Amino acid sequence: MIDEKMAYSPQEAAITLGLCLNTIYKLLKRGQLRSVKLDRKILIPRTEIERLIRPESPAISANNKL
Repeated sequence: MIDEKMAYSPQEAAITLGLCLNTIYKLLKRGQLRSVKLDRKILIPRTEIERLIRPESPAISANNKL
C-alpha cells in the first residue's frame, strides 16, 4: 500500500509506481497525471497516484502509448 504522504515529487512517484522518471513527466505533460506546483516544486497528490493505479483508470490505456 502507498504510504501516508500527501504528495510526491516526480522522482518519488516514479519509485512508488515502479516507473521511470521520463514516464512520469510524459504523464504530467499529457495531463494524465495531475500535479500541483508550489514555488518551483512539482508535487503529485497521493490521490492522483491512487487514481492512476486503479484498474478502471483511463489514465493509461493501450491507445495511450508512453
